[in-house]
Amino acid sequence: WRGHAKVDFGVAPHYERNVFHTRKVFALDFGVSAGFYKTRQNDDRFSTLSLYPLFRFTFIRTKQADFYFGYSLAGPTYISKTTLDGLNTGRHFTFQDFMGVGVFAGRNRHLNAGVKINHYSNGNIFTQNAGVKIPLTFSLGYAF
Repeated sequence: WRGHAKVDFGVAPHYERNVFHTRKVFALDFGVSAGFYKTRQNDDRFSTLSLYPLFRFTFIRTKQADFYFGYSLAGPTYISKTTLDGLNTGRHFTFQDFMGVGVFAGRNRHLNAGVKINHYSNGNIFTQNAGVKIPLTFSLGYAF
């Protein structure tokens, strides 16, 4: 979850669709995201486009809300720049990983809020792999 290039600011809309869930604990979603970021050191601007699986584990259920842990691993990603803050991150193909916690709230669980950490890395499939660290990300959403 470390990366040599660190993001200072960004925005990344996500769309996720549930494809499987058990009654109480586990859910599998597939998602797509487009990120627009600025690095901390040199203010390099770059963008990403990702597809990803999301594994969601609900650990607390109440009348008002469901609390979950989410984990996504190895989502194939296009990254617009291969040099960020003077560091070679490899090629335009990389992977997106993230994990975080969140809550679905409301009578029908339509409102969603969460916090997570992100990481982009090519998993050492290329010689250069500086990696990109996205610090805490806050999200708000609505489930249809």
